[in-house]
Amino acid sequence: MKVPTFQKYGLTKAGIKKSETRDQKISDILTHHLTIGIGVFLGLVVYVINISKVQPSSFVQVISQVFLFASMGVICVGIPAVLFKFAEMFYFKYIRGKSEEKQNIQKYYDDRDDYDFWKIRKDYSFWKVLDGLSFIRELMNIYIYLEYTIDEDKFNELYPDDRVLVKDNSFTYISFETSREVTDISKIDKLIELSESKGCDNIIFFAQYGFNKRVLEYAKEKNVQVYDINAIIMIVKTIPLS
Repeated sequence: MKVPTFQKYGLTKAGIKKSETRDQKISDILTHHLTIGIGVFLGLVVYVINISKVQPSSFVQVISQVFLFASMGVICVGIPAVLFKFAEMFYFKYIRGKSEEKQNIQKYYDDRDDYDFWKIRKDYSFWKVLDGLSFIRELMNIYIYLEYTIDEDKFNELYPDDRVLVKDNSFTYISFETSREVTDISKIDKLIELSESKGCDNIIFFAQYGFNKRVLEYAKEKNVQVYDINAIIMIVKTIPLS
């Protein structure tokens, strides 16, 4: 898993900064400067047209005019604001968004986020501090990313955390231990029994706190794949960037 670099996308750090600065300026023009300018202009036009009609002769008229022109001001600024917001959305989606430079920048950011996501999951402490449910969820996300699917028809109510995964017409029984080190070889025998009852071809047993030597040796004899956190990290390291 290589670090995404600017050069890979034909970019430079200065070029990205220049592009983002340009985009921000255009956004400010479309949603702020033009909006305020047109709003002020329209407000002045309305005032000039009605100047002969708004000369106040009493305090009540003064208050009425204040509210009237305040309302007109909202309309004069609000309508251009909505129009130019749509213009901004159109520009960045259909004009700027279609440019090769913008697409390369977005691809760089997406790949960088992807890289950082998997980099965190190569850290031992990340897996160690997870609660049991999160540990299982993270592992399932890895296998789903690797294009496995969960066979819901093989769900076991007695062992609700276990999963049967399918890929290329091959079924894999997956089980988890998230509360303690696995020291009892009978767990391996039980997994073999459960796997056979579901018609699975492979068995994978994940243990957040690892396995003792006896269980490791027995699992190897029975062709059961056992993974502690270090082994999980090795799986993550093999995952290529999309």
